[in-house]
Amino acid sequence: MTHYRDTYAVIRLDYLLDNIDLLYQKVKKPMMAIIKANAYGHGYKEIANVLKDHPHISMFGVATLKEAIDLRKIGIQQDILVLGAIPLEDLDMVIENNISLTLYSKDYMKEIIHLFHHSHPVKVHLKIDTGMNRLGLKSKAEFEEVLKICSKPIFQIDGVFTHFATADDETQIDAYHDQLKMFYEIIGEHSFQYIHCQNSAAMMYHEEPKSNIARCGIAMYGVDPAGDDCEQLKQVMSLYTKVAMVKKVKKGERIGYGLTYTASEDEFIATLPIGYADGFIRANQGRKVYINGHYYPIVGRVCMDQVMVRVDETVKVHDLVEIFGDHLTLARMAKELHTIPYEITCLVSERVERVYQK
Repeated sequence: MTHYRDTYAVIRLDYLLDNIDLLYQKVKKPMMAIIKANAYGHGYKEIANVLKDHPHISMFGVATLKEAIDLRKIGIQQDILVLGAIPLEDLDMVIENNISLTLYSKDYMKEIIHLFHHSHPVKVHLKIDTGMNRLGLKSKAEFEEVLKICSKPIFQIDGVFTHFATADDETQIDAYHDQLKMFYEIIGEHSFQYIHCQNSAAMMYHEEPKSNIARCGIAMYGVDPAGDDCEQLKQVMSLYTKVAMVKKVKKGERIGYGLTYTASEDEFIATLPIGYADGFIRANQGRKVYINGHYYPIVGRVCMDQVMVRVDETVKVHDLVEIFGDHLTLARMAKELHTIPYEITCLVSERVERVYQK
């Protein structure tokens, strides 16, 4: 394989499969693999192809219609649920590609009815808002009303679901239980092919025997939903680059855009070919990278394509640099950036080559 840059992400597919096995042992039920946002930055084609014949993966979940159609184009035959809202002028493509939509409001339902002109029904999962206040039907009365109208042949109701706001937060466990209780109160005695409320956090930290499929998202990629380092899970993605240049600067010389860093003594500065266009955002200034068994600080502002690091005389051109991986975990990086690991992997841009390993 031709490598066009020294900046690349390594995706450990064996770790992915190990994480799925771990999650299955926790829930003992079929799972929906969430591969939205290019599989959280890991590459949807490769992830989907590894999982399409996996015995524990019964379904795929995405965020947009394009993501769902892209899965059909690479041969995914399982049910695919679009978890977000889509523009309904694309309803023809939904039906032609046998894709399930999230039905989250009466207005959205009425819009589907108004636009419908097909011989096959629209497959939907009803979304119940139990406390996130994002998408979803807000009450049992609204749920029952939608169910009654959806009994028309326009709709095929395959599932019902909700999403937890605090399943990853042990300090707000009451809120989790309140949402779970409301979910089943609203469903009542109705039965569905798919009942799902377990996200990664609920799979990791809670037991929930009533639902019949679980949604594995960030935990599948080896990241603890709470953002902590986790010995149970194996981080699937690591990000690397290599030293492009090392120069010696004199005491008092300044570095980078805005000249925000001044050398306090004669120093060695390494330039790395990674920047914010790769998803390595400017907030990383002041953090560290890992080279040859040592941690070195990022100095000066992160550029679009490059970044400078204060090193020592042992660091040479072409030395491997870990941005995140075994020595700088996503959990640690996220804490230092005051964000969550999800954001970091999703930001790794398409121009960063993914190298897949088993």
